[in-house]
Amino acid sequence: MTLDRVSNALTYRVFGCENQRDQALGDQLAVVEKNAVVSSAWENAMQPLYNIIAMAGVVFVLLRGVQNVSDTGWAAWDLAAFTTYLNCFSRLALKSSHAAKLFNAVQKAKVSWQRIQPQLQPVKIPDSTLPPTAGPAELKVEDLSFAYPHQPPLFEHVSFQVHAGQIIGITGPLACGKSTLGRLLLGELPYTGSLRINGLEIAQLNSAQISHLVGYLGHAPQLLSDTIEENIQLGEDLDCAPWLKLTALKEEVVAMPEGLKTQIGAQGTRLSGGQQARLALARTLARPRPVWVLDDPFSAVDPATEDEILRNLRVLGKDRIILLISHRLTHFAQFDQVLWLENGTARIADPATMMAENPAYARLVKTQQKKAGDDDEK
Repeated sequence: MTLDRVSNALTYRVFGCENQRDQALGDQLAVVEKNAVVSSAWENAMQPLYNIIAMAGVVFVLLRGVQNVSDTGWAAWDLAAFTTYLNCFSRLALKSSHAAKLFNAVQKAKVSWQRIQPQLQPVKIPDSTLPPTAGPAELKVEDLSFAYPHQPPLFEHVSFQVHAGQIIGITGPLACGKSTLGRLLLGELPYTGSLRINGLEIAQLNSAQISHLVGYLGHAPQLLSDTIEENIQLGEDLDCAPWLKLTALKEEVVAMPEGLKTQIGAQGTRLSGGQQARLALARTLARPRPVWVLDDPFSAVDPATEDEILRNLRVLGKDRIILLISHRLTHFAQFDQVLWLENGTARIADPATMMAENPAYARLVKTQQKKAGDDDEK
C-alpha cells in the first residue's frame, strides 16, 4: 500500500483521492503496529520467567558452596574459588535463558518461510506465440472507453485507425487520459470496446504476446544501475552503436572515458536528464515492434536534439506505428495525425485540420511557439 501510494501520488491527487488513500494507508499501518505488539507481547513477557528458571540452580550453588567454604562440604574451597564459581554459573545460566528466545526466532523464521515460499516458485512464462498476420502494421480502435473504479469515465467512445509509417501525436489537458491510453495498449488495464493491433484484440492476449506487439517507453526512464551497454542490451547480444546514433547519444558516449562500459549510477544519476531519456529511448527502439508507444520521450531533450531524433524516427518507423504522447507540441505539425483527448472525448485529425478546428489545441501550439521564439532571441 505504501508503494502504491507513492507511485500513484499524482493520479490520486488529480482525481481527489489523496485523503481517502492516506486514511486507508493509516488504518493499515495501525493494524500492522497492533499485530506487532500482540505478537511480541508473550515473548517479552516470558523472558523474565526464563531468567528465573535458569537462575533457580543458584540456590543449590549457594547452599553447597557455603558448606565447602566452611569445610563441611564435599570439597574445601576458599572464598575466591566460591565467588569465581558463582560468577561463572550466573553468566552461563543467563546465556542459557536466551535459548527460548532463539527457539522463538526459529519458529518465526519457519512461518516466514512458509509465507514467502510460494512466491519463490519458478515463474511460468506464458506462451508468446502470435497468430500469423499478413500486411503492414495496423492499429484499430473502436468505441474504446475506460474508467477507474468508482470514478466517471476518463474517456469513452474513442475510435480511430492508424497505419504503418504514421506518427500520431497524442496530447490534451492534464489528466485527460493520455498515459492511460498507452497503458491500455500494454494490456495493464481493463477496457470496453475494441483495441486491435494487426487484427488481434489486446484484451485477449497475454503479457508475453503483447510484448511482441508493443514497445513502450514510459515518461519516467527506468534505468539499471549498470553500464550504458547493459542498459541497452539487457543481457542480449546487441550492437549498441546504431541505437545510440539514432537517439543522438553516440558522440556523448564515445567522449566518456569508459565509453559503453560507463557506469551510470543508481537510476542513471551520473547522466543528465536528457541523456537518461535518450538512453531509455535507445533501449526501446533496439527491440523493433509493430507499435511503439513513447510517453513524453523528449521532456528533458533540447529542441535541436529533438529535431534530429524525430527525423531518425521517421526513417526507422516507415513500416511501424509510432504513438508519441507529449505536452510539447512544437513538432506536432510534422506528424501524420494528432489525437486530442479532453473531457472524456477524443478527436483525431491531421495537424492542419486540428489547428483550424480545435481552438484549445491551436492556443497551446501558438503559446509554445511564442515561448520557443522568445527563448531563441535570448
